[in-house]
Amino acid sequence: MVQALVDGLAGRKGIELHHVNLPLSRDPGDIGRIRPGKLWVLLRACLKARRFARANDFDTLYYVPAPGKRSALYRDWIALGMCRPAFRRLVLHWHATGLGGWIPQKMSPPARRLTHHVLDGADLAIVLGPALRTDAETFAARRTAVVPNGIADPCPDWIPRNHASGAPLQIAFLGLGNEAKGLFDTAGAVLTANRLSCAPPDQPVFVLAAAGGFSDQADETRFRRLTDAHPSMLRHLGFVEGAAKRRLLDGSDCLCLPTRYPHEGQPLVLLEAMAHDLPVVSTRWRGIPDTVHPETSRLVEPGDVAALVQALRELQSAPPPPGAARAFFKEHYTLGKHLDLLAEALTALS
Repeated sequence: MVQALVDGLAGRKGIELHHVNLPLSRDPGDIGRIRPGKLWVLLRACLKARRFARANDFDTLYYVPAPGKRSALYRDWIALGMCRPAFRRLVLHWHATGLGGWIPQKMSPPARRLTHHVLDGADLAIVLGPALRTDAETFAARRTAVVPNGIADPCPDWIPRNHASGAPLQIAFLGLGNEAKGLFDTAGAVLTANRLSCAPPDQPVFVLAAAGGFSDQADETRFRRLTDAHPSMLRHLGFVEGAAKRRLLDGSDCLCLPTRYPHEGQPLVLLEAMAHDLPVVSTRWRGIPDTVHPETSRLVEPGDVAALVQALRELQSAPPPPGAARAFFKEHYTLGKHLDLLAEALTALS
């Protein structure tokens, strides 16, 4: 989403934008790790931002704050401590959630005071949905704007897909492979739904195609054992992007993301699924109920695998009307709409 802002926001409503890149992580496995080299990269980026602001009379600092993770919070202490004094105004865009509730539980009183010192009193807090205002309120933002995410249409030439008679319901899972994101709940629901359907093991009614990396080796080993034991029902595709991701979504009948990830905000994969006209099975968690189409989605309580099974069986027996989810995406979540709302929120500061 930051890339979308950099590529598309400059020039809208007269906004002038300069991006200072902060390439802290070498790869997905490096995200969140404390490494000495990251400090040098961070310090250089902060000095560059300060010099540019003073030389070019930029008055507003736009920043995406940390979720409840120590290493990311330490980054914010340094970045905002160095950069905020060089700008007249601060905009915090809360893509992740939960920091306000995390720091009282996990951080010492001095650390809590330092966190409030660098984050309190932003001139504008941007949140992704009405249910995600808590962090903005915790850190006493002077103004809050709701700006849902938006994406470039991943399938502009979309045409309705007819589900082949007798074919299994293909369930897509895209995300980090761990318990919190819901991979194992999804796999368990698929296995249970097949057992309740009394289908032969080699002719399942439900199949899971999971894509993405794993949190750690233990999660990968656990899921590999499941796919080895149930190869006709469960498979893992690794990382998918571009054409491979489109083939996966085009060939699927629904997206399942029963997340209870503590830093979840508004998962972009839900928008991608609706763009492909897929019904969504997810959880009543964070900003998800405000995001998905109310008529083509099924929401369950986090961790309720029995309800997840029921939701999948309902979709299999009574799929939503073709085109409904995609129409909802085009009405609410296009990239152009997102950028227009973002520009409107930012220019209201003037």
